[in-house]
Amino acid sequence: MNRKYSAFTLIELLVVIAIIAILAAILFPVFAQAKLQAKKIASLSNIKQHSLGTFMYANDVDDMTPASDEGALNGALYWFPGDGKALGWHDPTEVQNWAQEIFPYVKSLPLYTCSASPNISNAVYGYLTTPGAGNASYGYNGALSRRNMTGIGNVSKVIAYQGTDGTTRDAYVQPTPWGSQDVWDGAFFGGDYTHGHPLCNGMDINWMGATFMKGDNYGFADGHAKYMLRQAVQYVNFGINSNVWRLDANGSWAEVPNTTGMTDPAIKPEPLAVLGPVRPRIDSIITVAL
Repeated sequence: MNRKYSAFTLIELLVVIAIIAILAAILFPVFAQAKLQAKKIASLSNIKQHSLGTFMYANDVDDMTPASDEGALNGALYWFPGDGKALGWHDPTEVQNWAQEIFPYVKSLPLYTCSASPNISNAVYGYLTTPGAGNASYGYNGALSRRNMTGIGNVSKVIAYQGTDGTTRDAYVQPTPWGSQDVWDGAFFGGDYTHGHPLCNGMDINWMGATFMKGDNYGFADGHAKYMLRQAVQYVNFGINSNVWRLDANGSWAEVPNTTGMTDPAIKPEPLAVLGPVRPRIDSIITVAL
């Protein structure tokens, strides 16, 4: 009996390939979004552990929040603990820092890192692969550092932690209160020393608070955590009780209310080197704070 076999025609084959390509174009972004969402959920859990660790630390230390060696830099807070250390912020020779202070409560080094934040390669502050080394993908609110919890006010609205755009050996502290207002106030305000408030830098820093699209997970001083769009975060959420002096990319100063939101993370202001080793994309925000 003769059997007649038929094969796909070229047109039929092209149609099948086109259908597969269309399905792939539809499904691959969905898979990528699902993967990013999983990382976002894991990071939210991490940052909540940080906030809870800070809250428990304060309960055990007379309501005081973790500190980062205030006074190390001419009276200013040490904002990059871990620099140049063999084990980063977890190195036994490093100064007092928030990551080390809450470690007895967090109890796990991997909880300090976020898989969505790429590992940064740098000889001084880059990511470490050494066993037992401390790396971090989160930054601590320096305006909250070494403060009495009972004097902060509404702790449920004050940010304690936010994500950074990379994982390094440093336990960053941003914003950073400065030690001597008289020294810095005149330098940045044309000799005007009359503002009457300490200064704080790094509020609207553009390499923080945008790990996930245009927002990030934020941990708050009362122990809770949630995702927020970066532009929905206001200066008052960092504990700033006064108006804010903001230097824009054009070098112009403007006084704005503390209810002003952070800038679009896609905007990259001109760098302003301030304290310590220069980092990529240092922000250009000086605030009259606290």
